Amino acid sequence: MTAPRPDWERWEEGWRTSRASTTDVDALIARAKRARRGVLLMQLLSMALALLSLGVVGAALRHAGNAFEKTLGVVVSAGIVGVWLLGVVNQRRAIEKVEAPADEYRATRRTLCLRRERFAQLGWIVVALDLAFLVPWWVGGFAVHGGGFHIWQILTIWGPLAIMAGFVAWTIVLRRAARAELERISREEKQE
Repeated sequence: MTAPRPDWERWEEGWRTSRASTTDVDALIARAKRARRGVLLMQLLSMALALLSLGVVGAALRHAGNAFEKTLGVVVSAGIVGVWLLGVVNQRRAIEKVEAPADEYRATRRTLCLRRERFAQLGWIVVALDLAFLVPWWVGGFAVHGGGFHIWQILTIWGPLAIMAGFVAWTIVLRRAARAELERISREEKQE
């Protein structure tokens, strides 16, 4: 009668039979580190987006023309903070779901893809909230300062609109790439 083998012996046997080359292991570690840096970058971009948007609303509130614009600015600011905090909570939950070390790279890539997708959604919501405040503010500004394409109009209306449009376009591309990678990860898991 043979005694059951301790876990350590089974693990060692599995390790010895599935020997991966040093370069494969190094490449896997490097990819996992890049994925973790990508997750951190998405966290920092989310915070920067929220702070920048709050700064835009705050600067515009200084020149609010009436109580409606001030109230709308405060509500939009609260919405931006709320959406950003929801993203922080979702990020923490996603990190908690990172699985065993053997699947760490794939789990980290999945977390990065989900974070990119949520960052895109955060960006769309923040831009929509900013526009909900800025459009009435701009309409009021036209009445006071006039319309056209002089330097102040370009700096306060057309420039921010162009930046927002470019940002939304970039987040659409970012989200599509994240969804495509999630599908690749799912296919890889099904093949195993």
